[in-house]
Amino acid sequence: MELYIEYLLKEIKLRKNRELALDTVYLGGGSPSLLTGKQLRMMLAAVNRNFNLAAHAEITLEANPEDVTKKQLEAFRNLGVNRLSIGVQSFQERDLRSLQRTHSALQAAQAVAMAHAAGFANVSIDLIIGLETQTPKSLALNFHMLAALKPAHVSVYILEGVPRPGNDDRDARIYFQTRENLLALGYQHYEVSNYCRPGNASRHNLKYWQNQPYLGLGASAAGYFNGQDYKNFPDLKKYYAALDMGKLPQTRTKQMDLVQRRIVTGLRQLAGIPAQAFRSFQAETDFMLREGFLIRRGKNLAVPPDKILLLNEILGYFV
Repeated sequence: MELYIEYLLKEIKLRKNRELALDTVYLGGGSPSLLTGKQLRMMLAAVNRNFNLAAHAEITLEANPEDVTKKQLEAFRNLGVNRLSIGVQSFQERDLRSLQRTHSALQAAQAVAMAHAAGFANVSIDLIIGLETQTPKSLALNFHMLAALKPAHVSVYILEGVPRPGNDDRDARIYFQTRENLLALGYQHYEVSNYCRPGNASRHNLKYWQNQPYLGLGASAAGYFNGQDYKNFPDLKKYYAALDMGKLPQTRTKQMDLVQRRIVTGLRQLAGIPAQAFRSFQAETDFMLREGFLIRRGKNLAVPPDKILLLNEILGYFV
């Protein structure tokens, strides 16, 4: 871990740009909650030193429930982390065993409660649905826990990816049952897999869906900057070797047409995107509107909630 962070700091320095204003930082992928306070301080200090990090930046850290301790949470808060994303997955033991997770349902609930007690007002949790072990009753118990714990944000992922109604009606029913329950609890459905209490949408993730630039730092990280997508080498030896030569450890990925990219990223949002983004696809857009696969939301076009599981098929008309 020490060696990896040493090279990560080299990459941050290599990408130095004090003119670049950053207002979000997301420590995610893998298990960043295993970092010590010292290691996290070094990383955030390097970001602050090499970029123009805003004082009001949203700084998110992903955490496994089994890693969370009171002392660690206090350290994270003192270092400037102000948003915590906890990989709960489920509050039911059978579901967690099915997923081969090492934390218990009790640890999941305790992690959220401890985060609130440590002063994290902005806590997000991940839930996985579509498990064979899930029943209407076990889902209802998950929502009961959500009602009690009141996280600011909930991300919901279907285990085997987005289902196609007709091929997997069970997962579709579970998806819409989950949506109805979260709406009833006061959450806003703002993106295919994401719900929030008013004012608590993920500022960082919105950058992806609003087609804004972002830097990916670290092995296997992806970025979109200056109109170019790139991905860092996933292989640590190649990642280290490039940095030893003073080179960015990245490769460019196949570029998507900018108009298509705006549609593909933007239609994931329930609010949709400005209708003018579809000017190059007038015939396709007219068809989608006529058949009810797109609807008008003010000046935007959006996928209606009851068609959201057909998103991939809808996007196929524009890509």
